[in-house]
Amino acid sequence: MAEEPGVTHNPDNPSHWHYYAVVGTTIGGGHTLAEFGPHPTALSALQVAVHAVNHTAYSMFEQGIVGHMLADAAMVERLPVTNFTVERQHPVTRAPDAAWSLSGGRRAWGVAAHLTA
Repeated sequence: MAEEPGVTHNPDNPSHWHYYAVVGTTIGGGHTLAEFGPHPTALSALQVAVHAVNHTAYSMFEQGIVGHMLADAAMVERLPVTNFTVERQHPVTRAPDAAWSLSGGRRAWGVAAHLTA
């Protein structure tokens, strides 16, 4: 029976990676609030990350989404998520893949035109 190559031989095989949605806020100087995962695919981690924007990380925990707090509980409960990074990590060592990440956040809507009479 053929043996599946290890991570060092086939680093892009998705069965060798876990994906985490790491969420933060820009409020109060910026803080990393929580990580949600592991997720089997980048898409499922991205869906959680996008859903978290404009919510609090605490509300995501209340919805039953598995994760870990990375900041003081008061900040996790009070501050809204404004940005996120989807990280790819080795499932055993949890070492992050420094060559792969996806970032995003809340869009800042500027004023497109100033109308005066």
